[in-house]
Amino acid sequence: MAASAGTMIFLGQSGRVFSVDVYIPDAVATLLTYNSAGLAAATSPDSYRVPENCVLVDVTTATAPTAVGGALKVNSGVVNGGTFRWADRLNTLSNRAKFAIPIKAGDFVSILQH
Repeated sequence: MAASAGTMIFLGQSGRVFSVDVYIPDAVATLLTYNSAGLAAATSPDSYRVPENCVLVDVTTATAPTAVGGALKVNSGVVNGGTFRWADRLNTLSNRAKFAIPIKAGDFVSILQH
């Protein structure tokens, strides 16, 4: 396998949708990298700072990397209910379960692969 691209989608308290591009390394125990203004790369930041109170509603990927899944972290702490498998997050799955994880303005969001 190879590295993959993905997207995290947040619904802001204002009603605005934040779509953040994600670079997914093809290795276990790695952090994803993020870019809210374009294509994420291996050199992009390894966390995303949420601009307003939001709810994380979706995490998708085009293809599953070698890692089995990931754990959502907010301010370096693992979020209860934020663990997932990449096979369930493929963007071709129309029936993938949505998240509903609230995140406060200014919090740093990251995903650690496992």
